[in-house]
Amino acid sequence: MDPRIHDDLVHLVQELAPRALLVIAASDNPLPEAVHGRNPGLPITWLFTEQAYDALEDVDRHELVLVLDALDKLDREQATHMVARLRDLNSESLYVLAPEGEASPWHEQDLIALGLTRVRSYGQAQGKTHLFRFNLKDYKKTPDWLNPRYWANPEMWEKARW
Repeated sequence: MDPRIHDDLVHLVQELAPRALLVIAASDNPLPEAVHGRNPGLPITWLFTEQAYDALEDVDRHELVLVLDALDKLDREQATHMVARLRDLNSESLYVLAPEGEASPWHEQDLIALGLTRVRSYGQAQGKTHLFRFNLKDYKKTPDWLNPRYWANPEMWEKARW
């Protein structure tokens, strides 16, 4: 993993200060230990990428979920289902690292279709890697028309019946 990505993700966890963290990464990924070193009281659930898809059945909801290499290692259908499940059931805030390049079947539009937005890009020798985010709290802004002011139309109560 690129040191800039590693440092940004460790800083992100410190900044967001979640109550619980779920990391989906390979067994040799140094990020969970680095996060634990900086936040010793933070409960971290670490699922290895190869077993993560099946293990999600037993995982509770976490305030922050980091998916580091699942898009590289899992087939496209499994990775899509896993990201959708994490987004819908297991996380309040989801961050996914996505490779871009000729060897990767993933395009930015694929992740946008899952409701994620790109927050950062990293250029590397092997190609670009993008960090995507889904946050339940700011996913959809409430439109102006969706409020009680327009529902009852009280100024027309005595003038017309519909």
